[in-house]
Amino acid sequence: MLSPITDTEHTLDILLPSRPLEPAVPAPLIAAADNWSAAVWAEAVRLGPLDLTGRQLGQGMELARRPVYICGVHRSGTTLLRNILDGHPNLIVLPSEGTFYTVLESKLRALPPGKQISFLGREWVRRLANPTNQPPYWLLGRSAGPNSPYVNFARYFMAWWRVMDHKKIPQAPHIAVVLAYATCTGTLHAKHWVDKTPANERYLKRIWKEMPDARIIHMIRDPTTILNSRKVMEPSLNVRAVLNDMKMSLNTGVKQSQLNDTRYILVRYEDLCNEPLTMLENLASFLDIPVTASLNVPTVADLPVKANSVFANLSPAGKILKPQQHRQHDALTTAEHTQLAAYVSRPAEKLNYPTVQISSSQRFGILLKHALPRLLPYLRRQFPRYLHP
Repeated sequence: MLSPITDTEHTLDILLPSRPLEPAVPAPLIAAADNWSAAVWAEAVRLGPLDLTGRQLGQGMELARRPVYICGVHRSGTTLLRNILDGHPNLIVLPSEGTFYTVLESKLRALPPGKQISFLGREWVRRLANPTNQPPYWLLGRSAGPNSPYVNFARYFMAWWRVMDHKKIPQAPHIAVVLAYATCTGTLHAKHWVDKTPANERYLKRIWKEMPDARIIHMIRDPTTILNSRKVMEPSLNVRAVLNDMKMSLNTGVKQSQLNDTRYILVRYEDLCNEPLTMLENLASFLDIPVTASLNVPTVADLPVKANSVFANLSPAGKILKPQQHRQHDALTTAEHTQLAAYVSRPAEKLNYPTVQISSSQRFGILLKHALPRLLPYLRRQFPRYLHP
């Protein structure tokens, strides 16, 4: 029965890019991934959920309570940290961004209950084959003969979906994904499961309400470098949206650092790259796991990955580059440097990141100018006699 799977898998494999895709994914690749995941899911439905042993159930329910969320804005180093933690024997690290709170939860709610499991199952089947549109691919191996590891994942996902209490546990669909992946990889015994999703720092209150034992690793990086990197890589970048995200993330970092919550740690990208041994010892202590040799080699699903910069593609896999080893040219205009300072200078300085110096009146003027397009509709409704188009 694997012929439709292996045929569509071969078609998908041919289309997988050898280099990172920026910015859009080609339609033929999307179609091939959809066809393959449909074939995998259909076979999993035909065979039905795999049985879970009592030992697996006990380990899974214990593991489910101990998540680690890596968060921070895009380009802040979240991927590097995830890849560093990937090979640790006490951790089960999702090889693709979790995106439950940021993307998938709202999509699931928009679907009829009967279609939610197939949507999420097929989504994660695709992510396990192609997590980031760049190597490595096929993180569970390739389908061959009578067996497909992706069918097994889908069947374990069905099994854990049935076990979870979806009414009491809002994250139940996502936890079913985690436990299915852990079951397939033989890591249900792990101490923590790790989810890397940029912008999850928006949801800290909710995360801790739903998962009181959750650990948060919040990555921060020089704001100028982040904005510059995103502008270079994303030609259609919405600068104001990025600035708002950075402001939120840095303010969260300042606030949480002052609370001394033992479930939270703030990690500077520059320190992680320049002083990896010290930072990894701190992280190991934070997670209560031993320091192992695996922490020195970034991987995804135990497969070597490119260096921690899209600007250093010729660097060997499994290497941590220092910031000065992948410098970027300054793509920001004078106006963008000023806007950056207006948005983030206050929290950035508290976290020891310098920005362009501007006056309070400049800062107020820029923020007011940017806020007006959102405020005008409200003001026109409140004062129609004085403000009209």
